Amino acid sequence: MSAVEKVKMAAAKLKPDEQFEVFRWWVESDVFKQRQLDSLKREIAVGIADLEDGRYQTYSDANLMQLAEEVSIAGRKQLAKLRKNRQG
Repeated sequence: MSAVEKVKMAAAKLKPDEQFEVFRWWVESDVFKQRQLDSLKREIAVGIADLEDGRYQTYSDANLMQLAEEVSIAGRKQLAKLRKNRQG
């Protein structure tokens, strides 16, 4: 059994308040913050490269509502999928 699995099993036995405290400790840790920062830097680099290579789309008032609707539909589908995975 891996260390991560052992930690997960131990955390599952904690009270909800204690689980929250462990989560908060991890989120506030320097390791977590550095991983988040590194990920953000990679995503920004991808975005800049996309802009420089012309891989972007501009929106007007006319097609902005269409974009919002597409994002909303995609979000609802993703939420339904997550709920289904948790149940089954």
